[in-house]
Amino acid sequence: MKPTTTRVPCHSAVILILALALCLNILPVSAVTVTDDSGANVTLAAPPQRIVSLAPSNTEILAALGLLDRVVGVTDVCDYPPAVKTIPRIGGYSAISTEKVSAAHPDLVLASDITPKETVRRLRALGLTVMVVSPHNIDQVIEDIRRIGTVTGEESTADTLAANLSARLAVIAPANPATRRPTVAHVVWNKPLYVSGNDTLQDDIIAHAGGTNAFSNVDGWGTVSLEQFLMKNPDIVIVSGGGGMDNAIRDVILEDFMTSPQYASLSAVKNHRVYAVNADAISRAGPRIVDAAEQVAADIRAMEMADKTSREIPAPAARSPGFCAGSIVLIIGIMVVLREAGA
Repeated sequence: MKPTTTRVPCHSAVILILALALCLNILPVSAVTVTDDSGANVTLAAPPQRIVSLAPSNTEILAALGLLDRVVGVTDVCDYPPAVKTIPRIGGYSAISTEKVSAAHPDLVLASDITPKETVRRLRALGLTVMVVSPHNIDQVIEDIRRIGTVTGEESTADTLAANLSARLAVIAPANPATRRPTVAHVVWNKPLYVSGNDTLQDDIIAHAGGTNAFSNVDGWGTVSLEQFLMKNPDIVIVSGGGGMDNAIRDVILEDFMTSPQYASLSAVKNHRVYAVNADAISRAGPRIVDAAEQVAADIRAMEMADKTSREIPAPAARSPGFCAGSIVLIIGIMVVLREAGA
């Protein structure tokens, strides 16, 4: 007697396998898990096809990775590159509309340190996958670019971009770190004087460029008095260009420094070492942060070159004794006396 064989229907077998996978907590092969900058584990079963960005810096990273076609929502202040201006808006930088975000049905939401924690909590409570991106220095920006590449399935593109940015940073590193570094102040705004202190992206930019932050004693960003600024007397002043916080086209902070009598005594003003750097490039934690570092490095090199040239120009040679105006007057006087005597 032949043993009977019981065949399990195909669809039943599939269900059985899926159930087993769930019991064993097995994720699909394409699933990835990363730890974001808030310390939360973020898991995606597959590369996200619908992404919402809650910060201009995140939007710029997505654009650099060629992912704008997957972005279905950005903030009102996301404006670079120009192509993002056609993407639907989901609210202000820190006033996000959770309703608009949810209505976009995103697979992934990229938040930042400016995104209110309550907003992040509410979005996660709605079942949305939120990844917080909040780097505090350039190395962390590059690391986050790789991390975003991992969760979006663009690892190779992200690795290439990150390697390029790291190589550019290596080029601008000071040739001799032991030499004196010029003091550099970064002015975010001028009324009141609002500067970048320690533990800021701008502080790290100055360090990478070969300078020392004149206001490293300030924690984060803060206001300083005119007297404090004049006492620091930085070698170089970097100001947020393009109008700063009022979004004007003119470099209003630069104009104020170069024309206002209150800054006339500053070494940087007298030596024309006040420079404007694109406000977005120097403040957004995205790929353009290296552009800003390169510009600050170029400004520092220009100062060092000018100082070196001035030291190499020989001082005027000492004049040897000879005829001068006094000698000529004396000789003329003697000739007059002799003529009168002969007469």
